[in-house]
Amino acid sequence: MRIGRMDTVFFWVSDLDRSVEWYRHVLGIEAGPRFGDWQIMVGEGPTFALHQGGGPHQAVNAVVAFAVADLDNCLKEVERSGISPLGAVTDTGVSRFATLADPDGNQVQLIQKTV
Repeated sequence: MRIGRMDTVFFWVSDLDRSVEWYRHVLGIEAGPRFGDWQIMVGEGPTFALHQGGGPHQAVNAVVAFAVADLDNCLKEVERSGISPLGAVTDTGVSRFATLADPDGNQVQLIQKTV
């Protein structure tokens, strides 16, 4: 079997409206179509969505990394929104990233490729 490219990443969330507002306000990702408890968020690359309900949102179940051109400036904007990264910026030699937590504790990374 051969699989194709990754198509969709989604987080289970406890309050869909609160989470949509967090992604809009903190990361600037607008909401797209909503289908019941399934909210597609507008961005580039694979589909990123939020799903309200009985998923494993009590624990981190995935990490989504969103590409940014300038990590330091993005973090300044995020911090102006009252959100602090979970720790220091990590530099792997090929990228730099910082990790945030959404209202349900899902980890979201902002990543800047350096190579």
